[in-house]
Amino acid sequence: MNLGDANLRTVNASRPALVHSASKQSVTASDDFYSVPSANSSQDEKTAMLRYQTPPLHVIPEPYRKTPEPDSTRPTVRAVTPTHVKLPTATPTANLGASSLTHTIKRKPLSTESTPPSDNPSTKDPTSPSIKETISASTREPISPTTPDVDDTPYIQFAIDQLTRDEEVNHAIDSQTLQRTGSQESYPVERVVPDERLRLQQGFQSGDRRQRPLQPSRQPSNSSVVAVPATPIQDSSRFPTLNYLPKVLRLPSMLALLICCLLMIIAIVFSNVWSSQHQGLWQYDNVGTIRYFIFQYLPQLLAIVIIFWLFIIQNALYRIIPFLMMHSEERTFTSHILQSAALFPSDYMIPDLWCFRHGEVTFGLYLNVFRLCTFIVPLHSCLYQTQYFTMDGESVWRWTAVEPIGWTLLTLYILLFLALVLLMLKLRREPSGLRWDPRSLADILSLFQRSNILSDFYGSEARESMDLASPKKYTLRYWIAGKRSSEIFHGVEESHTALRGFRHNRESKEKSAHSPLDLESQRPLKTSTLDSLQKDVHNSRIRYRWLPWFLKDTFVVAWIVIAIVLMLAFVIVSFVNNATRRGFEPKLTSMKTSEGFSPADFLYSFVPSVVGMILFLVWQPIDMYFRALQPFANLGHTRGSAADDSLLLDYTACLPLEATIKAALAGHYKLAWISFISLLSAAIPMLSGGVFTAQYFIPTQEVRVAADMSGYYALVVFVCIYSLSFLIIWPRQKRRLPHDIRTLGQILSFVYESRLLNDAVFWQPRSRIDLVTRLLGTLTGDKGSSRYAFGVYMGRDGKEHLGIDRLHRPESGEMLIATGTMK
Repeated sequence: MNLGDANLRTVNASRPALVHSASKQSVTASDDFYSVPSANSSQDEKTAMLRYQTPPLHVIPEPYRKTPEPDSTRPTVRAVTPTHVKLPTATPTANLGASSLTHTIKRKPLSTESTPPSDNPSTKDPTSPSIKETISASTREPISPTTPDVDDTPYIQFAIDQLTRDEEVNHAIDSQTLQRTGSQESYPVERVVPDERLRLQQGFQSGDRRQRPLQPSRQPSNSSVVAVPATPIQDSSRFPTLNYLPKVLRLPSMLALLICCLLMIIAIVFSNVWSSQHQGLWQYDNVGTIRYFIFQYLPQLLAIVIIFWLFIIQNALYRIIPFLMMHSEERTFTSHILQSAALFPSDYMIPDLWCFRHGEVTFGLYLNVFRLCTFIVPLHSCLYQTQYFTMDGESVWRWTAVEPIGWTLLTLYILLFLALVLLMLKLRREPSGLRWDPRSLADILSLFQRSNILSDFYGSEARESMDLASPKKYTLRYWIAGKRSSEIFHGVEESHTALRGFRHNRESKEKSAHSPLDLESQRPLKTSTLDSLQKDVHNSRIRYRWLPWFLKDTFVVAWIVIAIVLMLAFVIVSFVNNATRRGFEPKLTSMKTSEGFSPADFLYSFVPSVVGMILFLVWQPIDMYFRALQPFANLGHTRGSAADDSLLLDYTACLPLEATIKAALAGHYKLAWISFISLLSAAIPMLSGGVFTAQYFIPTQEVRVAADMSGYYALVVFVCIYSLSFLIIWPRQKRRLPHDIRTLGQILSFVYESRLLNDAVFWQPRSRIDLVTRLLGTLTGDKGSSRYAFGVYMGRDGKEHLGIDRLHRPESGEMLIATGTMK
């Protein structure tokens, strides 16, 4: 460094002080370097000069402030070079605005050659020049070339230290971390440790002339801001009772379904008893008549209505079961619910046992009884058959009930009735913990807006499976922010754990304190895990990795081939040689037993209906996943999507025909058609179970199985439409995601660091109407309606994540929406 004709003097390094005076500090200099305005500078220029101000966190508390020493009592410095340039002393004067406080800041000696300060007054030079005289002299003399044999490194490092002081404040680097990194010994001064509004401690060790660095207290004030359970005044408009149930699960709807089941039980008992005592129910007239429709199609139609009703109840149960379980106080751990409890059904044939594994016997009983009740449609198709009776000396064919089939159906309806009663009692006894129906993504996000469990999902957006580190208890209820707070909010929290904002800050500091530092930026170096995450969020293979197994390319091709081949075989076999019109041999006996059972009639009624029921149930998960993926498909557009077309879409909670109409009106024609086919396919088991019947052909004097041609033509049309619809289920790339979206944990993995949770639209909405109004309304300061997207966003931790956020934010720019193909 070029010191010129320096006349260095030692300073009181152990007790430097800031004295409030008219500042002559440079615009870019720290509080240890000064410059003086030229003589020609105007007074306005001097007053208009911007000055660096120490951040508020540097302020030392009142009990530790010390009065600075007068200039006249400061020791002189012996010269170390023959030059005569005079430098300002290391005791700065900083302008702190309107404040007139004096702050003590500890500094190390500026040079190893400077002498230690002495407490003896006799050693102080009373004739040492003042600061003003020294600065004036230094400005009048030219600066000479760099002094040989003098190391400039400490001064350069000191300048870097001052320039990066703001970053130290933001990241709260304490002195212990600096000692571990070894950077403290190489700096000419001690780093300034922000007190973070805590009480700082300083002191001397006996016999040690250098002060210890400032240490923050071990009890941060933020630790007291934890989630505490609250019980507000109930039955109020602001804090309603947490017992909301969807309409289909409420008492009127459940009673209506119970009445339907009871009427079916009465009808079956009446049919079996009356048929056995009165030689059948009604006289047979012919194929394709009103009586034929009543006995061969109407029972399946009523059963299909009950099946769709059970579908709706099942979907509503899947939506509320995870929240109901988290609201229960009896459970020790509930974190596994976020990983395993599905929000919508993905299978309608295989028994669902996850409720039994989690102790929800009532829910498990109902869900599996429902799957068992899918057989009521095939059983209804063979409940009524024709039988030859002799009445009053005349032989006639009459419709009769097959008693074994009737008693089997009676058993299923009784099981369903009992399951519905137990379910209704459980829902009346145990509150759901909800204020409204969580139908959409926005409804779910509003429950986790202030949640302190989001940090448990770090890095999960790029993982295929969700596996939390340790079991915890997550609770859905009303909370307050600390015991002294009166602010009540509703959401999912971990009890007596720091709230999201405070927990995030504290964990960030803990990570910084235990991570190696980048000494220039004073930030923790990236670990291999973080580097891997940053690569994964930009990896197109991971971004478009997941689809349900039945929608992957291989299976979609298989479904198309199988559907078309079976359709062609069905059509060809049906119309070759007019087999369905002229009839065919049953290959089994058509003789009826005393109970009305015929092997031929049972085979050609039950088996076609079972096949049709399988086709109907196979399409349901396809429909449900397309409904669930539609919001993400809209969010995947390069221009994003509005809230009503993404976050507020509730197709998974819609009724069958309602979803079709809403999707068509919204322009989601592919989803509208798929949803329509899920409803249309119910006609296949209904028609296939009643279209064939054993008939007696008088010309040939034999019993043959023939079809009701009007019903058979309709069946052929429905089968062709169903089979060709597999051609459009091929999902486009925008419907692909990094992992499944069935559970709450999988959805939260896309938003745990998103600034979307900090938006005012999700801040304590009082009702679903309030939430929808906020999302659809234009926010203050926004130009036009807000748009949301799925892609790479800048998270609250300052790092890139993959998930859902606003398409554009002023502080972080526009999201990166992947549009490339999967490699």
